[in-house]
Amino acid sequence: MRKDATTSRRRFLSCAGSVPVGLLGTYFLGQAEAQQCSPTTADVEGPYYLPYAPRRTDLAGPKEPGQRLIIRGKVSGAGCKSPISGVLLDIWQADTNGQYHNENENYRLRGQMLTDKSGAYEFASIVPGRYQQGGGFRPAHIHFVATHPDFKDLTTQLYFKGDPYLSPNDSCREACKSNDPNRIIELTPRQQSGEVWFEGRFDIILSPGQQG
Repeated sequence: MRKDATTSRRRFLSCAGSVPVGLLGTYFLGQAEAQQCSPTTADVEGPYYLPYAPRRTDLAGPKEPGQRLIIRGKVSGAGCKSPISGVLLDIWQADTNGQYHNENENYRLRGQMLTDKSGAYEFASIVPGRYQQGGGFRPAHIHFVATHPDFKDLTTQLYFKGDPYLSPNDSCREACKSNDPNRIIELTPRQQSGEVWFEGRFDIILSPGQQG
């Protein structure tokens, strides 16, 4: 270890000893919150994006096979304290068999929506299936593009906790960031109209500044 690094560590520990335990805990909590509130990381767009998907919050029609799903969340600026209204979310995913669909099928499992005044959004769909890529499989995922004139555009993907094909088993390898814990969500089962639905929350944090 370098001498200056050792000296800095001793100085911190010496100072920390004179700080009340409650305040020291608050310091570390603040550090953790700052890390959690960093901008959402980008991911690859993939080959199946289509522009001009319709505005809707129900991506899956009533006859769409698969386990029903509701995703809720909020879009904020850096620090998580400034919700952003009017963010355009462009969302698309594979069906339960891992297949993507196009405009000829009424943009099946695709849709666009705007965040409300509190920065919130919600949509209904189905749990996407995994699909084979090369010699392996991609984990189940949902694609997002978030755009707003005052913030940088974000292209990313949402993943699900417990998927065995998350990185390092992701066939996309380093190109996809399926090991990012801030984009891996847990699903909770709920009873709705006699049917089991899964619910999950995915909050998005955008970086300030217009996209160049």
